[in-house]
Amino acid sequence: MKRKAQFGKLGKKLGKGKLGSSLSSVGAMRPGAIPLMIEFGISGIKVLQLSGHNPSSISAAAFMPTPDDLLDNPSKRLLFQMDALPKFLKGEKINATRGACLIPAGQMLCKHLQLIPSEGVPNEQIAGAQLSTQLGCDPNSLLVRCREVPGVKRQGKHEFVCYGASREFVGRLMGALKSAKLDPVGIHTEFDALVRAMQLRDESAGSVSSSKPRLVLDLGTGSTKVLIMHGPAPVFARTIEVGARHFDETICRQLRCTMMEAREMRHQLRELFRPQAVAAGSSGLPGMPPAPESDAAEHHETPGASRSRGPQIDLSEPIEIICDEISMCLRYHDALFPGIRVESMIFMGGQSKHQPLCAEMARRLHLEAQTFDPLACLARSGKVPVSGVDLREPQPGWAAIVGGALSPMDL
Repeated sequence: MKRKAQFGKLGKKLGKGKLGSSLSSVGAMRPGAIPLMIEFGISGIKVLQLSGHNPSSISAAAFMPTPDDLLDNPSKRLLFQMDALPKFLKGEKINATRGACLIPAGQMLCKHLQLIPSEGVPNEQIAGAQLSTQLGCDPNSLLVRCREVPGVKRQGKHEFVCYGASREFVGRLMGALKSAKLDPVGIHTEFDALVRAMQLRDESAGSVSSSKPRLVLDLGTGSTKVLIMHGPAPVFARTIEVGARHFDETICRQLRCTMMEAREMRHQLRELFRPQAVAAGSSGLPGMPPAPESDAAEHHETPGASRSRGPQIDLSEPIEIICDEISMCLRYHDALFPGIRVESMIFMGGQSKHQPLCAEMARRLHLEAQTFDPLACLARSGKVPVSGVDLREPQPGWAAIVGGALSPMDL
């Protein structure tokens, strides 16, 4: 299920924007209202406003789900969300004059490049030339950010994690903020936001972050983001284009049901695979008592015969694909850092609320695992205006937007 990296449909027409030459420019945060962070996700729009620091506190949080008929249409979904944002914020009565947002994973390219830095030439310009050649587009139509991997240098080449996005699409994001009467003050990548969220996790633990390598997995609806960190520093990043929607498609094929029905069944799954062959006298389902002998006789079953009951759901194929791709990422990391192996993993993203999935992935990857709830690391002063999200439950799907809200404004 490997796919060639490419931008989403809204980012194919490149070269029309009038933004700066690179997303890497950093400016001082202008005084004014607290910025509102916005994430245009597949499952819906998230908005978050934080105030203060050490620790930051939640000022407002809201979520608007995506209509079911738009979940499989990225272009129409994004257009719908951008058009709906002003009315959504007005209905939630969120007071903000400045805004920032994340670049959706489907509209961003993440790639490792080996670059030879040149004095007087920004690394983003060098990376942009390589990426544009691979994509077959004008270098000026791309906005690029580069993050150098510390401690990796071979034959004069430095290792960089490079993020590229269509200049036109970033312009559309800024236009969406302006249409909601927000002054754009930040455009962030989801990977940079996840790094900030992990730093928040370490700071909340009350101790200095360990330098031991950690695998961070953001299990999303449309994709899985892979991040490897050495302490607070990211050293590897990649997007795997397999997510919860692919699980639902698998269920649809197996049971011939709708995507909505498949999603509901997936949320209720306790076992991810088809029950194994069982001998007569067993119920055929884990945790169930043995069937009475008369039941076996009634169905004319012979000893050693296998049988099962109810709908058969087997998600082993998409899980195996994801784990194989993650294993490739780990091997790339091992090649960059010989003798330094990843020892643990952190789950985040909306789909990490499904414990059987996380447990199975941890088992296959042979790593100790934990799930991270970013909202638990934030203070809450008084009654927080909340809509569409339950702060009493763990919310690992809010990791990226929390990290984005904690990031310095860069426009």
